[in-house]
Amino acid sequence: MAQQNVASAIKNPVKEGWLQKQSRHLRKWRPRWVVLEGSTLHTFKKEKDYANPTEIIDLKVFSSVKSSEDHTHKAFSFDVYSPESRFSFVAKSENEKEDWIRHIGKAIVLSNNKSVYQKEIEWNGGDDDDDEDEDEDE
Repeated sequence: MAQQNVASAIKNPVKEGWLQKQSRHLRKWRPRWVVLEGSTLHTFKKEKDYANPTEIIDLKVFSSVKSSEDHTHKAFSFDVYSPESRFSFVAKSENEKEDWIRHIGKAIVLSNNKSVYQKEIEWNGGDDDDDEDEDEDE
C-alpha cells in the first residue's frame, strides 16, 4: 500500500495516542503514536502525522489482546497476538492500558464476526436467506 493511500485512508480513528511499542527484531522500546481505525492499528513516529507508518497491524489475523506485565516485565503493558506473532505495547497508566485493550478487543471481535458473515454470504453464493423468505410469502 502506498504511503499516500495510508494517510488518506485514516479518516475516523476510534482511538489514538502515545504508547511504547517493542520493536520486533531488536526488542527495544520506542515511543509510537498509535491509531486504531476499524480493524487496523497504525503506528507512527510523530503525533497526527499519518504519512509514514512504522507498522500496519491488521487485527483480522490476531486472535486476542491482553495484559502482559508477566511477559514484558513492564507496568501497564499489553500484547496483541496471534499464534504466529505478538506485538507488545506499554501505556502510561492502568486506565489507559485497559481502554486500549477494550478498544482493540472490540475491533478484533468485530473484524472476526464480519469475516464469518462474509464467508457465509460467499458460501450461499451471495444470496441472503431473507430474500428467499420474502419470495415464499408472496
